[in-house]
Amino acid sequence: SKIAGEQLDSFYVAFEDVFRGTREDIKGRLARYLELLRNAGAGQLGKPVLDVGCGRGEWLELLKENHILAYGVDLNGMMVERTVALGLEAYHADVIEHLRGLSDMSLSALTGFHIVEHLPFEVLIDFLDEALRVLTPGGIIVFETPNPETIRVGATTFYNDPTHRNPIPPQVLQFMVEHRGFEAAEILRLHPFTDGLLTQPTADAELLNRVLFGPQDYAVVARRL
Repeated sequence: SKIAGEQLDSFYVAFEDVFRGTREDIKGRLARYLELLRNAGAGQLGKPVLDVGCGRGEWLELLKENHILAYGVDLNGMMVERTVALGLEAYHADVIEHLRGLSDMSLSALTGFHIVEHLPFEVLIDFLDEALRVLTPGGIIVFETPNPETIRVGATTFYNDPTHRNPIPPQVLQFMVEHRGFEAAEILRLHPFTDGLLTQPTADAELLNRVLFGPQDYAVVARRL
């Protein structure tokens, strides 16, 4: 129902404010992706970047500050209102419906931060197929998601978000992206834990630190030829 949807929207806005980090934290983490987009020539007039699940608009704000043309879509109407209020371009829309309404080769890049783990498998495949269709040759995708290789993530922090479906191991998402037609898919492992680390200088401690407190997230980056 509409009321239930609005209640969930407001829950998620409050949830993000507590669990996701400050705008500056998020922008600091996302800044590493700017070079990837620049190298791909993304965000030119008539071939914008689309950010899927744009949330509070941190990435869109960063792109605007760096003169990369971009807009976002999100299912959460309250998030979209917040983002638009910052002078950014964002629309309240379902991502698959939105992509289906776009022309072939009309985007230079498609990004999504902590989105793919929310999608049912069939929807994720549709999403990748539509993404490939709407990207211009040489265009790139960048999708960041929690990294279940790190046990603390796979067993605990992934489930902080009640709307998450299931963790996706890096090799599986890399395979899916390549299977649907993207090229040169690579995995970037990111944001290792900084607390709880074992300080003993032993091989066992090093191994445990890696599997328990390693990268919290990873990104798959790939391009359309």
